[in-house]
Order: sequence, then C-alpha cells, then structure tokens
Amino acid sequence: MKLSHIRGIDTLRAIGIILVVVYHLYPEFLPGGFFGVDMFFVISGFLVTSLFIREKREKGNVDIIKFYVRRIQRLLPPLALMVVITLSLALLISPDLRVGIREQTAAVFGWVTNYYEIMLGGSYEDQFIPRLFVHTWALGLEMQFYLMWGLIIGVVSFLCARAAKRIESMNTFMYGGGQAMPPERQIIFFISVVIGVLSYILMQFGYIGLEDPSPVYYAATTRMYPLMIGSALGAVFGMKVPKVRLPVIISLPGFVLSILAILWMSRTFSFSDPRTYSYGILLASLLTVAAISCLMSLQLKKFFGDPKFLDAIGKRSYSIYLFHWPLYHIFKEFGINGMGPFPYNTPQPVYAILSLAVTALLAELSYQVFEVRRPIAAIKKEQAVTSSEPTAAEIYAAVGRSESAKENVIQMPQKSPRRWSSLLIPTIVIMTLCAQFSIYALINEPQKTGVEEDYLHQQVLINIGKMDQYNDYLAWLAMDPVAMHGRADLLPPTPSQIEAGISLDDDADETQQNAANASNRDDPAGPVTPIAPPGGAEVTIFGDSVALGAAETLQRTLGSVIVDAEVSRNMWAGAGLVREYVERGELGEYVVIALFTNPINSMDTATNEMIAEIPAGHRVIAVTPFGKPYMEEAAEMVRRLPQWYDFITVADWNAAIRDNRELLAADGLHMRGEDSRQIYANLIAKAIDQASRKPAKR
Repeated sequence: MKLSHIRGIDTLRAIGIILVVVYHLYPEFLPGGFFGVDMFFVISGFLVTSLFIREKREKGNVDIIKFYVRRIQRLLPPLALMVVITLSLALLISPDLRVGIREQTAAVFGWVTNYYEIMLGGSYEDQFIPRLFVHTWALGLEMQFYLMWGLIIGVVSFLCARAAKRIESMNTFMYGGGQAMPPERQIIFFISVVIGVLSYILMQFGYIGLEDPSPVYYAATTRMYPLMIGSALGAVFGMKVPKVRLPVIISLPGFVLSILAILWMSRTFSFSDPRTYSYGILLASLLTVAAISCLMSLQLKKFFGDPKFLDAIGKRSYSIYLFHWPLYHIFKEFGINGMGPFPYNTPQPVYAILSLAVTALLAELSYQVFEVRRPIAAIKKEQAVTSSEPTAAEIYAAVGRSESAKENVIQMPQKSPRRWSSLLIPTIVIMTLCAQFSIYALINEPQKTGVEEDYLHQQVLINIGKMDQYNDYLAWLAMDPVAMHGRADLLPPTPSQIEAGISLDDDADETQQNAANASNRDDPAGPVTPIAPPGGAEVTIFGDSVALGAAETLQRTLGSVIVDAEVSRNMWAGAGLVREYVERGELGEYVVIALFTNPINSMDTATNEMIAEIPAGHRVIAVTPFGKPYMEEAAEMVRRLPQWYDFITVADWNAAIRDNRELLAADGLHMRGEDSRQIYANLIAKAIDQASRKPAKR
C-alpha cells in the first residue's frame, strides 16, 4: 500500500525538537539533547530517499532540478523570515549580539554555517557571546546532503534506465524474474551504507587528539552518517507499507522503547563525552531507525496515530527550530540587563518561557504562510471530466458528509498555493520593515564584544607589566656582563613583540633551551647565570580566559604576582608552562592553577602531570571552574585534590559565583564587571592565606 503520509513521523519530529529546545535552554537537565538533531537527520534521509524512489517508480525518472527547487522553496522563506526578525531585534538591544553578523548571515544563506563555525574554531558550547545563527549549521549540512544525494540519485536513475534490459535479463537469470528489491533501490542502499560507514570512520579518526569535538560535530564528512542511515532505510521501505510487518505486540512497544532509549541517552551523554562520538550518535540514529521501522508496521492499524499536541509540534518543528535559539538569547539579554518590560536580573525561567511563547507565535505564522498546503474546494464529477484530468498521485480518497456524497465528489489534493491569504500581506509588511532594519544592522556591525574589548584591555595591562620586567632585566644585564657571556641569543623578546601580545616564537623557545643547555655544560669562563627577573614574584597564576579577565584586579589585589593567562588555554598546557617557569627561575612560591574552564579528555591526568612538574617548596592553589554543565565534573575533581595532595588549597570560584550569576557576561561564564573580578581576586587571596598555613610540597 502506497503512503502519502506516515503516521507517527510528526511525533518523532516533535520529540526531536523538544530535546533540542530543552538542551539549548537547560543544558544541565538534558546535556545530550542534541541527539534530537540526529533524529531529524535520519527522518530527512529516510523521507528524501523514499520520495526519490516513488518518483522513479511513478514517472520513470527523477527530476533533480525540480527537487532542488522544492527544497529551496521549503527551507528558504522561513529562514529569511527568521533572519530579518532576528537582526532587527538584535539591533535594538545589544551590539554584542551583532559582532560578526555579516559573516554569519552570509554563511546562513550560503548554507555553510557548519564550516563557518569550524573556521572560527570556537566551541559549540563555549562562546563569549552565543552567535545568533549558529544553530543553522544543521540546515547547512542538510543542504549539502541534498546537493550530494540528488546528484547520486540522478546518476543511479539514469544508469538504471540505460541498462534496464540488461538488468531485467540478469534478474530473470538470478531470481527467476522476481526480486525483493528493484535494482536501483539495491544500488541506493549499497551507496548509503558505504558513505555512512566512511563518514563514521572519518569521525573516529578525526576525533583523535581533539580537545574540543566541535570540528567533527559540524563537518559534513563526519556527520553525514545519520542521514545515510535514514537513506538506507528509505531504500528498504520507500513510501509503502511493507508486505512483511511486525505484529502489534512487538512494533508498538518497540516504538515506545526506542524513544525512551533516546531520552535516556539525552540525560546521560554530553557534548564533550567521548562516548558521544564513539557510539552515541550512531546509537541514537539506529534507535530512530528502529522507531521508524516500527511505525511502518503500524500504518494499517486504525487505532494508531499522532497525538494532536505532538502532531502540531512536529508539523511546525522546522520553524520552531529556526526561531527558538535566537529569540532565547535576545530575551536573555533583555532579562539580564533589565531592558523593556524586564526588571534587572530577571530569573531565567521568565525569559525562557516568554521566548518560547514568541517562538510559538512566529512558528505558527511561518507554518501557515510558507508551509501548509490546503486542498482546493471539492468539484463535481461532471466538472472534473471537462477539466484537465488529475494524475493518480494528485487524487486522494473523497471525503464527504455521507456515503452518497462520496460518489459524486472528487477531492483535489494540496494544489493551492502555500499561503494563508489573511496572513500573507501582514507577513510581507513585517519582512519588508525588518529587512530595512537588518540592512542597517549589517552595515553597522561592531568589531568586538564588550567582553572581548575588556579582555584585550587586560592583556595590554599584562604586557605593560612584562615590558617593565623586560627593562629591569636589561638594566640587570648591563650591570652583570658575565650573565651574557657574549651570548646575544639569550636576550628575551623585543618590546615590540611584548607590546603586541605575541608569545615566544619557535626561535625564542630554542633560545630558552640553549640557555638551559648552556647552564649544564662545562665552560672555561664558568657557567651561564640562569635567566631570572630581579626579585621574582611570590605568586604565579596560570590561567585561561576567565583568569585573564581578572588580571588587572589580581595584580592590584595580590601585589607581587605574575598572571600568565590566555584565551582558550586548557590544562594540557599546564605542565609545559611550569617547566618553562622553573627553567627561568620565575616560578613563585604560590602557584595558582586556573586552567579548568576549557574541556579536554583526561582532565585528571593532565592535572596530575602539571602538579608533578611543580618543584618541592611550592604551594598550590587550584581554582574551580563555573559556567557550563561539563564544568561541574571538573569542579568536583578540583575539590578532591587536597585529599591526594596536602600542599593544595582550593579556591572555590564555582561556589562563590553560583549565587551571583548576574555579575557574569551573557555567556554565563566570563566576568562582566569589577564586582565579579574582585570576588575572584579576593577568593584567590584568601586561598593563598590558607595555603601559607599548610605544608609546602616536599
């Protein structure tokens, strides 16, 4: 039996979009809610391939150009509505949300947001200011799939048509004239499996050595396999009820259990979890396949259908996906900054609920205007005879007020335009006005966010301090020429390098190694004096972007301190930093480790390696991270360190800032004002005081 619509598919779509929305709004509750995207990918691959096969069966060929046109007509109008409304709202509230907006918008309409995000190198979960269009990476990947798969299907269809007689002869020889699956479907199934396996293998190899899994999460080459799994399923079923069906006692529980398993995975997996990439995405895709397979066996059961609520959400899932992400972050800016109807520091549930309400309204508008098709009025049979005869695919079962009415009426299928006449004009007006604001927003794009400008200021202050140390060091060399011993290569970086914030390059690293080697060799003129600034510092802080944001306050609060902090630095850099400072004799008595913000594999291993490099006689302060769900596990690991090392004291930034989140930037991670910086500095000062009363490393 041919199907025009698969009952239960909209329920699957609804579950997928609910998982994604909850993950974006409350990632601590559903850290693996991104599996909803993989559900969409499998459904998309299944439906697209099934429709290709049906078109080939009914028309004898596949019109690839019309397929591309239909895809653009389906995806582009709601996307354009979302973009112009988002740009207009962003123009009203915060310039931070418009940083890089021109490139983001170009990537959206070029269907390459996934590769744009890879090029930026940022983490999917960790950004200074969330990019308003980052969620369109999935649309970009789907469009790349459509381009590739449409061409492959077209080639397969053409070759099968050319070789039809040979294939028929081969079928007669091998199968006696009968065959469970037509040849083009066998070929499509085989190609789907091959591309899917290759994509999965590429993900496994690509993930090796990655500190942030975002590149393999975004790239089409490594994320194509859920779509190909769906395509393989489409080649098996097509849009037909299978002849061999599972009994209800198996198919109905199987459908429910598949969904429950995906929900369980969404609670237990996370974006940075290695299991997600080794088998999590694959398992979620296969569970979606199991759910669809069970649905196909339930199609002829009258009792089975989509619940109305889930059916409505599923039909509007595309528009909901488009609007929920940017609207949430726009309303979040309103709530945090006390703009419009919101008081200052509005609780998160308030602006989350309001953003969902506006999302529902705009999704309904988009669905009714751009997506829904309404059947035209029924016509009499005698009128239908005089008009052009509809095709079999265009006529569906007549529905009348009575059995007698069915005999005289032919109901024409979805042939009317895709719009709701009463909403069309208002929608055009909204889009026209928003387009003008959007153009202004794109022209007047800020170059940096407020947080980035503040952090740049902190870096400049650190570099100024380094220049002072540089000048003191040069003066010391002039007084002690033996230290140079005719070795110009021992000079530190130039002031211009320091002023620009450039780290030591490869030549400078080689210079440090030469100095270390020189100090250990026999020399007629005596050993080379190790490089060290006069006096040194009592406190050395190794940090990431969070510590960098408080650098000036730390220097003012702690006095004799070196703050060595960089954006995106993680714990794997820790051991090397300690070795460098020990070799130069610059490591302070108190070593502050603030490198737990950025996620890595084996955080505990990297931490132990860094601690092992710290020489005897030093005391260590470890700072817990705060801001993202994955940091909670790292914070717990840091809190346990004093149980293993008696010379470590914990500065619990996680606990100190948890009840003062309004002091953080929009990303909920970095510091926004002097109050948060002072809390951070005071916390470390207190920890140093506590450490002074504990034993040093032996």
